[in-house]
Amino acid sequence: MSPTDALSVVVHPTTVASAAVPAVAEAIRRRTGLPVSCPVDEAGVVAALADGASILVTYRWRDAYLQPSLRWVQGQGVGYEQYPLDQFRDRGVVFTNAAGIQSTVIAEHVFALLLGLTRGIGHSVRCATERRWDGRTDFEIGGMTLGILGLGSVGEAVARRATGWDLTVIGTKRDPGTYQGCASEVLAPQRCIEVCERADILVACLPGGPQTHQLLSTRAFAALGAGWLVNVGRGSVVDERALIDALTVGSLRGAGLDVFETEPLPAASPLWDLPNVIVTPHKAGQTPHYIERLASLVAANVDALRGHLPWTNRVS
Repeated sequence: MSPTDALSVVVHPTTVASAAVPAVAEAIRRRTGLPVSCPVDEAGVVAALADGASILVTYRWRDAYLQPSLRWVQGQGVGYEQYPLDQFRDRGVVFTNAAGIQSTVIAEHVFALLLGLTRGIGHSVRCATERRWDGRTDFEIGGMTLGILGLGSVGEAVARRATGWDLTVIGTKRDPGTYQGCASEVLAPQRCIEVCERADILVACLPGGPQTHQLLSTRAFAALGAGWLVNVGRGSVVDERALIDALTVGSLRGAGLDVFETEPLPAASPLWDLPNVIVTPHKAGQTPHYIERLASLVAANVDALRGHLPWTNRVS
């Protein structure tokens, strides 16, 4: 693509819960100076792309979006398992995700869930609904070992904060040799069970997909033992039946869950009622700063599409 080629942007009508679609479109228009459309439905997205739009900003993929004019897809989340990366490569379509723009707020949410478990806040809230006073003794996390599965942008944000809480941080990364963060030890993903064995607290920041599907199952929970699990990655990473067993008949002390195998979490799920579980509705990444951060990322990558700068968050 030459710098003089006309560019236009389509914003998917379904966006992250914290960001209204027109506000996202307006922020991108203001930052880039490009024409931006936000169709009212998915058929409108297909029509806009068929009419020559070259950039798609989306939270959800449909195969019909792969029109000849499409040059770049900007995902609104970190995960990319839903996108046909092989087809993108074959057609010369660039895909970038939103890694980094939600790291701060997701890391904060991890600690909200963790402290809610270890300090018994979830228990106290349940007691409060019954007007029951229960001053039980709970736990302190200082001196414990925190295991992080997935030391990407979110995992590293958790690790940085954990060192300030006097936690020893270990974790996994796809290529441990490239790690330059603050964790004291980084292992390959195949050593997940070893991380579980050594951790008092396990934080899952993993993407979905075949490689991580139900990675955390009976064996992992047995290895974690009397610890805690926090999951802010993908629900598919956890075998929920095995987790429920570990929380009810096993030794696992508790779980803070923002993501689930099925979303919304079905009303019949036992996870709603377990006293050692805190449930949040896939909201860890929601922040009032999301729109401007996304618009800044899109603006930087428009310059990359024009050949002026390297790509940010390109997924190959």
